[in-house]
Amino acid sequence: MKEEEVKRLKSLAGFMFNFRYATIRQIHTFIQLIMNLSYTRRLVSYALKNGYLNCYYEPTFRTKIYHLTQKGKDLLYGEEALIAHYRFEKSLAGVNTFIHHNILVEVYFLLKSHLDIKEWVCEWVLRMDKKRREKIPDALMILPDGTKIALEVESRYKKLAVLKSLVTMYRYDIEKISRYNAVLIVASSRPQYEGLKLRLFGLSPDFFNRRFMVTDIGMLEHGMCFYNGNSMHLEEAFNLLRKG
Repeated sequence: MKEEEVKRLKSLAGFMFNFRYATIRQIHTFIQLIMNLSYTRRLVSYALKNGYLNCYYEPTFRTKIYHLTQKGKDLLYGEEALIAHYRFEKSLAGVNTFIHHNILVEVYFLLKSHLDIKEWVCEWVLRMDKKRREKIPDALMILPDGTKIALEVESRYKKLAVLKSLVTMYRYDIEKISRYNAVLIVASSRPQYEGLKLRLFGLSPDFFNRRFMVTDIGMLEHGMCFYNGNSMHLEEAFNLLRKG
């Protein structure tokens, strides 16, 4: 029983490592959906009581934000090489970051429900050793066959010049240095999804069709995306991608 308890705590700590913090609802969802435990309160209470998790009250949103303590970080030593770099800062809970973070966590849960994901590399790990203003994905998703998908979650409208820079960056990352195989863009709303499709296609039709997959939260609930000129399931899109 003790070994099983430690295993569950490590799994929860790994989730917190990837996202730095979470609301209580997100923690319960992770335990139910990913850990497949129907009763979540016992594990959360145990983690809090024994000092693996702590919480910060965010007054703007009137909610508690949970994060790893040093004891929680210690659970991952020996398994996660970058755990020493994990830290929670109150600035991470600012309005824009908080909204974007919540959408990203929702996207993570939806993707996990439809795909077999071998590895999920979070944004703050990808940013290590990078210049502060350098553009990087919101996450890197690696599939069992080694396919690398850069994930972009769009919670705000982006100007055309910004999208042009994004296309230029990914063209280099994909075609020149093979850092990724494709980009999955998740829009927070249907109008944003439609706008992204039109503007990205207009910037580079051939590259967009071959390397960009676009979806929104509603489509993602059903595992669907837009790729190569058609709406299809994510698995079908990845199969087409592998075939070139």
